[in-house]
Amino acid sequence: MKRILFVEDDALIARIYKQKLTEAGYEVFVAVDGFAAMKQLATLPADLMVLDILMPRLDGIDVLRFIRQNPKLKATRVIVLANAFMADTREKLAQLGVEEMLLKSAITPQQLIECIGQALNRPETGVVDPAPSPETKPGGTSRRESAVEFGERIRRDFYDQIPTIREALGKAAGEFLAARDEPTQVIKLEGLIRKLGFLTHMTAMAGCHRIAQLSSVFEALLFELHEKPSIISESSLHTTATTIALLSESLSRADQADEQCLSPTSILVVDDDAVSNRALYLALSRYRLNPTFVLDPFVALKKARQTAYDLVLLDINLPGMDGINMCEQMRKLPLHQSTPVIFITSHMEFEPRARSILRAGDDLITKPILPVELTVKVIASSLKKRMKLNPPQPERSS
Repeated sequence: MKRILFVEDDALIARIYKQKLTEAGYEVFVAVDGFAAMKQLATLPADLMVLDILMPRLDGIDVLRFIRQNPKLKATRVIVLANAFMADTREKLAQLGVEEMLLKSAITPQQLIECIGQALNRPETGVVDPAPSPETKPGGTSRRESAVEFGERIRRDFYDQIPTIREALGKAAGEFLAARDEPTQVIKLEGLIRKLGFLTHMTAMAGCHRIAQLSSVFEALLFELHEKPSIISESSLHTTATTIALLSESLSRADQADEQCLSPTSILVVDDDAVSNRALYLALSRYRLNPTFVLDPFVALKKARQTAYDLVLLDINLPGMDGINMCEQMRKLPLHQSTPVIFITSHMEFEPRARSILRAGDDLITKPILPVELTVKVIASSLKKRMKLNPPQPERSS
């Protein structure tokens, strides 16, 4: 029987995956973090390890380096549960060598089982191991839960847990936002990251794709803040507060029809700063978004008259017409009366600008722009727009 080491710090997620992998005929061990995984491997090597990249204190990359540098463990097959919004990790994983990189925001136990089977049947010496059969699973029963039955059960369980999940997210976020020193912020971020990791797993399994996507990119942002606490700013704290509020509202409507939460397909960027534009281009193109860049606000208004953009990124300090005035002019155009706007401002201007901008229902971000924070805002903007188009339906009286 092949041994699988599953690295997961949430007990419920670990239990779900362990049950499904055991039913598939594998011997499964669970490690709660990177340190526990290395200790487990040192005493009992596994045939394959399922490894989450986003783990506070010791992340998946560090665990993978430990394995590849250990002569007794370097041949261990590894499947990584990655975050789609951490593009920099792809090159590192390719260098270290993994069997597969699966997106945590889209994976289900059945898909993981299929991937494990393929990985273990990818021989090193030309000998193909037989896939595990139902007869090998503990319990001796031939009746196994189908993928459809599993999905329905997970959805029911998830919907039942939503009030508790919303409360836990709000509490963890509140503790982070209330922290006044860097060491406390780092500690509180760890708790919030764990809550988001659980949410990403559960929403993926429950088929709540929009929430899973937002949770995943938000998890990536908080992980970066945890690794580099010096970059925590008023802008990122504001993004944290608004994203938690949006996740909570989305969870309250999780039983509505869902589909993949695609990011806006057309984005207009208005900024005369070449350095800022380069950063914006790298941030947006990394996630397959193709923005239109304009340096002049008057040219931007001309384009806005002709094209219905899904989102506008607008620098406040523009030559000839500032961003606030341009936004007012744009709102008079039939195509852009309700187009979401994210204003770009300096760190020093954040507080005074925030009050008026947020009252108008728009958002803002500060320079230098953190790419993953911008991506959180872009996806959140897309989700908020869809929620406005599909407001919650009133409950029918019986």
